[in-house]
Amino acid sequence: MRRRLPPWAMGLALAPMGFYYGYISTAIPILLRARGVSVGEIAGIQATAFSPTFWAFALCPILEVRFTRRAYAFAFAILSTTCLAVSTLLVAKLGILTAVVTFGCVSTVLFGSAVAGWLADVIEDGDYNQVGAFSNIANLGAAGLFSALSVILIRRLSPNPAALALSLILLAPTVLLLFIPVPPRSVRRASEAFGTLYRDVAYACRRPGFLFGMVCFLSPTACFALTNIFSSLGKDFSVSESWVTTINGPSVAVFCSLGCLTGIWLCHRFKRRTVYVMAGFGGAMAALGLIGSPHTLAFYAAGVLVYNFFQGINYAAFGALQFEIVGPNNPLAATQMALLAAALNVPITYMTAVDGHFHTTHGLSGMLAVDAGSSIVVGSILLSVIRGLRRKRLGSQRTDETVLIDGA
Repeated sequence: MRRRLPPWAMGLALAPMGFYYGYISTAIPILLRARGVSVGEIAGIQATAFSPTFWAFALCPILEVRFTRRAYAFAFAILSTTCLAVSTLLVAKLGILTAVVTFGCVSTVLFGSAVAGWLADVIEDGDYNQVGAFSNIANLGAAGLFSALSVILIRRLSPNPAALALSLILLAPTVLLLFIPVPPRSVRRASEAFGTLYRDVAYACRRPGFLFGMVCFLSPTACFALTNIFSSLGKDFSVSESWVTTINGPSVAVFCSLGCLTGIWLCHRFKRRTVYVMAGFGGAMAALGLIGSPHTLAFYAAGVLVYNFFQGINYAAFGALQFEIVGPNNPLAATQMALLAAALNVPITYMTAVDGHFHTTHGLSGMLAVDAGSSIVVGSILLSVIRGLRRKRLGSQRTDETVLIDGA
């Protein structure tokens, strides 16, 4: 009998997604900045490359057709690996690089959606916080480690061996997929799956919990877009490429992972929506702390690591909230998980472009101010709405209890 993985290990099965995103968010900026590409240009490439994270959900109905989600997960992991390997050979050709990396991101989104929808069918409510946290350790922590490995291998090896080594590293965690049970489910034809996509989305959006989650995720309050920019800022802080790689690679992996573990503790004690928004305030404080600070290695490292610690908390809350909203035994789990993830990635994409633009037009301080300000202003509005909804719900419960007592 095949052994079942514990919940935390199931979350780590999403590591290939983190590897690929780390390559886009950190490794590519370091490599391009060394070639003299501007922060604004790099941000534009990243915004394009990350754009499938919010529109590729429209392709997710294919995950409901014919094959198991395990088969789709393996297929799309191989596709994203191929794109990553090819892109390492194209660093000097920005247009082709952007196209290849973007297609690889499409494959990565579909891989993540297949695995997330699959996990929603096999985990229980009591495991949501744990799976949510460890899936984001696999996402954020793995991203930091893989980005450093990418830079080191591309710098030290010839192109083909570097591409092969990175491909093998990216595919290694997919072995975990062999030990996750695949529950039986109905299989639809492609025409049926895609034909009902808009109906499925409309149905999901009519659910109050789903709709409010979408509003939270679409807002810029906790998108942590500066994570995509920090690795381009070595020259702004007079930090060498080796230190930029170390800080944004293994150091970020550790601090993000610690943030994810802290997120488990916080989500057990507070509402997941509140933890999600409050983590955005922490990231904003870290960004504001860098405004006017000395442009030294110590301040750069502190700002990046504190910012990413709060990002870990935020993503752990998102992962748990995502599973809570979709729920178990949901035949549309893969599509709904993809839609929520898409909503989360919309502000990451547009704020990456906005931050890059403000760096070009208003410098480092202007970029940090607009990123932090958007988090604080929108987050404060969301917290007010959350408190208002909670008071309304409590008032409704007291009214129902009074009616029951009077009726008795």
